Amino acid sequence: MSSASQPLTTLEQNKILVHRWFEEVWNQSRRETIFELLTETGVLHDGARDIRGAEEFARFHDALRAQFSEFRFIPLVTLAEDDRVSVHWNCTMTHSASRKPLHISGTSIVRVENGRFVEGWQNWDAAHLYTQLTGQPTLSL
Repeated sequence: MSSASQPLTTLEQNKILVHRWFEEVWNQSRRETIFELLTETGVLHDGARDIRGAEEFARFHDALRAQFSEFRFIPLVTLAEDDRVSVHWNCTMTHSASRKPLHISGTSIVRVENGRFVEGWQNWDAAHLYTQLTGQPTLSL
């Protein structure tokens, strides 16, 4: 008796899209994927900064790539509900100028419409990155 393969649910398809983003955009530095997956009116809320559309995100990507290399994003936990996917991730990279190996973690939430990203929210440990780069502790409360 053979079993027919079940089609993927929309939630599973959306999870695959978000994992594809991290793998292709960051791990493989495939800039084209930015334009394939992020809509022109899409916005990424990265802390206090909003990055609007694929063109602006591509500039953000290029600026980070100029400062850091050898990105390796690893999704740790991925959850999906309705049109949103949340990924908690770890990232290792190298600071290009000093060759220091770095590690950060963060969480990204993405809203997906018709197989493309229309909005995202991102939080990552910028304080830990600062400490690794400078050797200076961050403000403790």
